[in-house]
Amino acid sequence: MKKQFKKIFSSFLVVCLASFLSISSTVFAAEDIDYRAISQQIAQDVEAYRIPAMAVIVVDKNQVVFQETYGENVSPDSPFIIGSMSKSFTALAIMQLVEKGKIDLNAPISTYIDASKWFVKDGQEEKLTVRDLLHHTSGLGTYQTFGQLDITDSYGQHLYANANYGLLGLIIEAVSGESYESYVTKHIFQPLKMSQSSASLQASIEKGLIAGYRNYFGLPIAGPADYPGPIDRGSWGSVPAGYLSASISDMGRYLQMYLRDGDAIISKESIQQMFYDTVPVDDEGLQYGLGWGYTEKRFGQPLLVHAGLVENYTSKMFILPKKGIGVVVLVNMNDYLVTNNVLDTIVNPLLGEPRKDLPNLYVPLHLAIDALYLLLTIISIYSFITIGKWKRKKKGIKTNILDFLRHVLLPVGLLCLPFLVGSPPRIIWLFVKDLFVVLYFNACVLILIGVYKLFLIWKNRQNQP
Repeated sequence: MKKQFKKIFSSFLVVCLASFLSISSTVFAAEDIDYRAISQQIAQDVEAYRIPAMAVIVVDKNQVVFQETYGENVSPDSPFIIGSMSKSFTALAIMQLVEKGKIDLNAPISTYIDASKWFVKDGQEEKLTVRDLLHHTSGLGTYQTFGQLDITDSYGQHLYANANYGLLGLIIEAVSGESYESYVTKHIFQPLKMSQSSASLQASIEKGLIAGYRNYFGLPIAGPADYPGPIDRGSWGSVPAGYLSASISDMGRYLQMYLRDGDAIISKESIQQMFYDTVPVDDEGLQYGLGWGYTEKRFGQPLLVHAGLVENYTSKMFILPKKGIGVVVLVNMNDYLVTNNVLDTIVNPLLGEPRKDLPNLYVPLHLAIDALYLLLTIISIYSFITIGKWKRKKKGIKTNILDFLRHVLLPVGLLCLPFLVGSPPRIIWLFVKDLFVVLYFNACVLILIGVYKLFLIWKNRQNQP
């Protein structure tokens, strides 16, 4: 009896010691990072880069290691629109349905939905599999819209396109018999206790959606998101591709699910497939799995990542499997010049990596852009107010060359600029409205003045004897 007691007591001590070491390792790992100093630095960055509000969380599988909010009107329970991080939720829903035997990743999408009406050529949808959509290897162009979908020569290679995940959302609805909103709410949000997360604008607003900001001429201005409606002809963005909303505390629970190997809503095997069933993205070692990016080059260890960007919100999430931590940053602003770089600057220390300090170019960059905007506008206004002088002036070759440059080459260059940088005008309008207004206003003014001058030249020649 005494020997049995010793064995039991010894086993008890071993278990206690193991538990203590396990707990201690988490605590000590957390203590290795000076979160107080990091938080102070983030607060300085938020002010320097004029970010209205930001929320940050660091989690391991057992606890919230660090959580803080910055700026105005924000709490850990304030929802943000999370942009393309939504794609990981859509991929997760697909994998749940795969586990139930309702979806085969290698099956053509026509097995589940009639997508023919969305494509410009008959039968193209027969070529695409569910896996193609998840990997962005469908060949669908980045800015293609529903009703104009067309498989390009890039089929089989990674080409990021929102349409892929819009189609996946339709597949989820067809297979489950539920709306996308209902499915992710019942099968993801509720089991994970993500009570402040939503898949519709109305529900997001009811839960306290924090106002989003666009940048206009260097100033953050609050405004509503261009939230997409149901997928229809002409749709580019969609809820499954980029418009879920979630609070920072909810996103912490979401990453903990992955760190806990599925938390009973998905198997460990499916998570591994989401992470590591990848296709190459670029020459820098970035790969894309099923709703997640993957690389080993950034920190010399596996890093899982996805960013989110919509008209007036920006976000990023990271998982470091070896360290067993996840990090999420949510921002209620889209600033086309600085936001993404700022997020990387903020995130590095949270991951236990050296801070990559960036010079604060917020003011200089925006001043430079605004100076260019002003120059273009001055050219247009000057051309307008000097028409009378131009009428009276003798037209030499110098005048003709200047007019050609001003009324032909410059406006054509302005109108072509969106296409030269790979963004159609509608994308410029959605994401950079100040640039759109300046480009198209000045181009139109210069063209109209040029046409008027041609009319005057023609009229004068008609009146000559």
